[in-house]
Amino acid sequence: MLTKKKPTLALTATDVMSRAVLTIPRQMTLRDAARLLWRAGISAAPVVDEQGRCVGLLSAVDFLRWAEEGCPAPGDGPVPCCRYQEKGRLLGGDEAALCTLPAGRCPLQSARVTDTGRQALVCLQPTGVHCDWQQVPDDSVEGHMTSEVITARPTADLAELARLMTGARVHRVPVIDDRGRPVGLVSTTDVLAAVAREWPGPASPLTPGGG
Repeated sequence: MLTKKKPTLALTATDVMSRAVLTIPRQMTLRDAARLLWRAGISAAPVVDEQGRCVGLLSAVDFLRWAEEGCPAPGDGPVPCCRYQEKGRLLGGDEAALCTLPAGRCPLQSARVTDTGRQALVCLQPTGVHCDWQQVPDDSVEGHMTSEVITARPTADLAELARLMTGARVHRVPVIDDRGRPVGLVSTTDVLAAVAREWPGPASPLTPGGG
């Protein structure tokens, strides 16, 4: 997040990054990492070695990759739904698939408010699930993380950060110090927020058919 007022072109990763970085030890099990991410309300975090150096990134995409590659292939017939869900309705009337597993058990859970006013867990992928998410493996995240992670230095300017993310097609970049340890995290939202501050004023909602 933006921490000081500077001209947009002079902003660096230090100015826009989120400093409260959750890290995942590479020896942590995938199941525990899923629970850690869920409790923190985030979808990704840097993975660090015993010296605290960034060695990868674990995100929801990695869990979906495990589901695609590590689960039994579906047989003939329609794609099944997860058996740990029930029909529900969100505040506002939209239908949803409510997860019946305990909080933090499945990486596809998201806390929402239902039409009854209570908080419930909603499944982010209600169809096409072939896995039992209770069987998330107990092996370490090191075998499932994205190891070729794009990182940035604290002095990287806004243009360099934008080039890194667009070139690698990623939405977040860990910021590392001279020892390779994560000191922050920059997301595309952080970059957009910094650029938006250049033109203060009320935001205008998009009209139908607008670009």
